[in-house]
Amino acid sequence: MGDQKRSALITFEGIEKVGKTTQIGRLAAWLRTLGYPVTVLREPGGTMLGESLRSLLLHTVQIHSAEAELLLFAAARAELVKTVIRPLLAQGHIVIVDRFSDSSVAYQGYGRGIDVTWVQTVNQHVTQGLKPDLTFWLKGPSFVEGQDNIEKSGREFFQRVESGYNKLVEQDPARWHIVASMRPVEDVAKDIQHVVKSYLNIE
Repeated sequence: MGDQKRSALITFEGIEKVGKTTQIGRLAAWLRTLGYPVTVLREPGGTMLGESLRSLLLHTVQIHSAEAELLLFAAARAELVKTVIRPLLAQGHIVIVDRFSDSSVAYQGYGRGIDVTWVQTVNQHVTQGLKPDLTFWLKGPSFVEGQDNIEKSGREFFQRVESGYNKLVEQDPARWHIVASMRPVEDVAKDIQHVVKSYLNIE
């Protein structure tokens, strides 16, 4: 194995119900068997503030302002980066996050129609310039129906979100890795492990 103390921020993106939670769990378990310290987080969440905002954003109230939605997600992200992610990276941890700043660009920018440049500026401030080392886009169906506030947004919304993800990949292809998620779970996990092995120089 390569240097166990090398930290990394690995993020997972994608439309709802494409298997992010499953694959994050598998990746974390695999890295731990190799001796890496791994922390798994989710957005919004990971802090008391983040979990409270998660409940508010997804379940408690219907938010009618796209800008308000963006800024609530940003508040959760700012707290998570400052109090959890940066300290863990400084300690040499592998930090795996279910969604990060790219979700705001795809969902609130392209999906809700907020100026993308402004979304990116907000992200830059709340993350203090922190960017993922690797981002996996688990790509499945472009539309799902569900019960939370985001999942109820409709087919055209999710098509715009997917278009946003495509543009993000074009802008930073070295960081992004598209993984077809509608396959056997183990096949998807192996593809992800292959990329991570290369990045961490695992023999």
